[in-house]
Amino acid sequence: MTLEQLQQMLPNGLHDAKIRSITRNFEEETLILAVSMLVGLPEDQPAMRDRYRNAYITFTGVKLFVVEIPEAPSAFAAPGTVSFSADRSEAGLFSAEIEAQLAEGIDRYSLFVLDWLSCIHVAAAGVSFAWERE
Repeated sequence: MTLEQLQQMLPNGLHDAKIRSITRNFEEETLILAVSMLVGLPEDQPAMRDRYRNAYITFTGVKLFVVEIPEAPSAFAAPGTVSFSADRSEAGLFSAEIEAQLAEGIDRYSLFVLDWLSCIHVAAAGVSFAWERE
């Protein structure tokens, strides 16, 4: 699955999603984002519209994981979850030398962390998703 397919599968996509934690396993080439996903919909009762549910987004076949330094005026010093949005990385983001090392079939994503005003970049072969058990 791709991140775009995941966004289409979820009722709100990644709209208002929040990262709770990040786990990078270098031996297994995985990156797990523990996230809180907005599951409330505009047509829900007012008390249910802002409802969140915990889940896990797992990147597999991870070849690259880069966390940019947060912008100084951002909220990076505050504890808690961080809101993010996700897109394909812009062409030319990585050097030609890095690109040459990434095999065919490796997708490049940039997660913009709104609270930091900076990005997390991931190059991975696949994405999976699972809801946390309630």
